[in-house]
Amino acid sequence: MTVVTDLTSRRLSGWCDLPCSPIASSIARRWVSAMLASWDLPLCAATDATIMELTSELVTNAVQHATPPARGSSDIRINVRAGNTTVWLAVCDSDPTLPTQRAPDFLAESGRGLFLVEAQADQWGAVPHEAGKYVWFSLECLGDARRAGEVPAWQDIR
Repeated sequence: MTVVTDLTSRRLSGWCDLPCSPIASSIARRWVSAMLASWDLPLCAATDATIMELTSELVTNAVQHATPPARGSSDIRINVRAGNTTVWLAVCDSDPTLPTQRAPDFLAESGRGLFLVEAQADQWGAVPHEAGKYVWFSLECLGDARRAGEVPAWQDIR
């Protein structure tokens, strides 16, 4: 796990490697939750739950649909960042195939992941890179305390 804190821009960032395994989503949720808590972000319970659900969706998609990585390379990497008002999360895997959103079949057991991401994230996308792709989402969720005239503790860095 790598954690970077840039105090000049007040951006926080962390990376975590995950196994390409059914337990990856659970590990990712616990890790993201711990990162956000360690940064003392002013997130309400509903926003935190949304971040966990979207994280789980993207990691599950990587586990279920990405081709296995080359031997000796990382299976799945997750990056979470927090800026002044936004939480951004990306899931990287070694498969260059970009995800495609399809019309959800609400009677099927699966196939609604990107539909849920589209419905709940402020923005999301997929970007190819030389070693595969990353699928990301962002939520504008850290401005409530400032709008109320308060300075969140995580921004009051001296």
